[in-house]
Amino acid sequence: MSEIEVRRATGDDWSELRAVRVAALTDTPWAFAAVLDDELAFDEARWRSWIGRDALFLGRLDGEPVAIAGGTPDCDDVELIAVWARPSVRGTGAGAAVVRAVIDWARGRRAGRVTAWALDGNDRAFGLYRRLGFVPTGRDDAHPHDPALRELEVALPLA
Repeated sequence: MSEIEVRRATGDDWSELRAVRVAALTDTPWAFAAVLDDELAFDEARWRSWIGRDALFLGRLDGEPVAIAGGTPDCDDVELIAVWARPSVRGTGAGAAVVRAVIDWARGRRAGRVTAWALDGNDRAFGLYRRLGFVPTGRDDAHPHDPALRELEVALPLA
């Protein structure tokens, strides 16, 4: 397998961002607060706006987007968002590569920590976060689409 190339998305990458995001919401809709039908209706300006607001990193394999992770400022911290890798590249380091890009970006912003939320029972996500040094914070919250499900927070201290 070729090496994953990771770089921060720019406005010109909006259609690739849309493609990988639609793939993520189609593959694992339960893992996100976003809803596929809502995002399918977004126009180019909306995708470009997301790129301008948050730091979004695309992982590419042979030129095709196969992974995504983003960071959004949250006070002195950065919240990790939109983490996903195509099933065909899971276990290859693609997910870790895009998450590391967000961590590096957060360090450059002098964030105190990077936080992330994942659905209780999402062992793959928690395994990735654990391998990268994230630890449970003890915080939990209801899933936005099913209050019976719980999301758990993890954090990676940077300071």
